[in-house]
Amino acid sequence: MTVPLPQIQIQSVPGRIGIQSQSGQYDIRQNSATIDVQTSDTVIDIKTEQPVVMIDMTKTWDALTGGKPEAFWNRIYSSYKECAIRYIQSKVQEYNQIGDLTAGGNPVADVAKQSLSQQDLKLNVFGPASYDNVDFQAVITKPEVNVQVGRADINVKVNKPDIQYNRGNVKVYMEQYASITVTPPIIDLTH
Repeated sequence: MTVPLPQIQIQSVPGRIGIQSQSGQYDIRQNSATIDVQTSDTVIDIKTEQPVVMIDMTKTWDALTGGKPEAFWNRIYSSYKECAIRYIQSKVQEYNQIGDLTAGGNPVADVAKQSLSQQDLKLNVFGPASYDNVDFQAVITKPEVNVQVGRADINVKVNKPDIQYNRGNVKVYMEQYASITVTPPIIDLTH
């Protein structure tokens, strides 16, 4: 009879190393940029003068009242020469008619009769009556415009970022230790 040989049993468990890691983190904070804006308004300065209307009514007053005394008397004096010439011309014509011996009838009576229907000589002492006796003149000055352009001053201040770095870590540990188990053979001595 054969006897089985006893066997040794060896059992091994490998060791395991555990590693836990945590990444580093950046914490970045940055405030918005600070903007300072200062403006000044545009200023418009306009200087104007009232329009001036000049009315000359000299011709109107000359036609209505004869005008200023100096102008009135100048018209009378200048009219005398013309009146004297017309008067002399009418008298020369009358005396020529009386002196014409070839004309029949009674020339003195005819001239006397004509002189009754004659109009008197008129002195031109008033100015002419016209719808255009008033002169208008308007003086309009150009406005003076001064523009002071406004402006905007913009100052921008960039705030630096606040950067915080939180370090990560690496944790190394034995998750399982290595082991060897040796089981001796069982020997049966009863045989």
